Amino acid sequence: MDNRIKIGDIHIVGLTDGRATFDPRILFPDTSLEAWEPYYDIFPECFDGKFFRTNLGSFAISTKDKVIVADTGLGPHGDMFGFPAPGRLLGDFESNEIPLESVNTVFITHLHGDHYGWNYREDTEERKPTFPNAEYVVHTKDWEHWTSDSMKSDEPDDPLARSVLPLFDDGLLKLIEGQTQIGRGVDAIHTPGHTPGHMSLIISSGKERALLIGDIVGSPMQVTESEFFYTPDSDSELGRKTRNDMLDLAEKENITVLGSHLSYPGWGTIIRWEGRRYFQPLKNIKDRSIN
Repeated sequence: MDNRIKIGDIHIVGLTDGRATFDPRILFPDTSLEAWEPYYDIFPECFDGKFFRTNLGSFAISTKDKVIVADTGLGPHGDMFGFPAPGRLLGDFESNEIPLESVNTVFITHLHGDHYGWNYREDTEERKPTFPNAEYVVHTKDWEHWTSDSMKSDEPDDPLARSVLPLFDDGLLKLIEGQTQIGRGVDAIHTPGHTPGHMSLIISSGKERALLIGDIVGSPMQVTESEFFYTPDSDSELGRKTRNDMLDLAEKENITVLGSHLSYPGWGTIIRWEGRRYFQPLKNIKDRSIN
């Protein structure tokens, strides 16, 4: 599968930190395993038996003035809900011939651990920023929430302490609010609910647009089942509203949708079938395994 797409003059490469497999009831405790059965044939790439098999995606977005990386995966020492994760993102940068030094901006959609794990190199003897020439962009509300006394952890291996808090001390952190241009044709917007400072990207060039949704949806199935109670949402009601508003926008205006946990390489369109909304991946002929 081709992992490159163009939105006008903006080039996007879909990257991955690998896949994580886990019980969907961790995220959807009010939903039975049987509720996902209709999606086994629609999205076979998203299931390992009855368990979810989730892409841990990132994106490299090249505009005329910048190289922007959106999210940095789970990282080299991560596990997701007790299940190990491959930590292969840097290898994907290398295989796609994207030098880490070429990145100007790292855009972190929100401060959940599977979106910032490679902020720092932890696979080498010297611990240093993975993208040495980049500023790391986080929404003020997420920073304030996750660095509050009630959310901080004293654990020495706490992911936030390991991969996020040092950004401030190293002078690499840029906090933003509201709509902010982070590159020519690339605007960050506040899309709260999943976390207080969750952000998305509007990518525009020529007559084409794309919407990078972060974790507004955590899987292709959630495009259809957008009302299911979703444990990771910090504000369940607001999370549902934001999710439906953004999906309605993408469907109405036929905007390409990108997401870290959508079917690899992470983009598609929103379609309507038999009165229900579905994610339709944009696929090319050549497939590439991401096991």
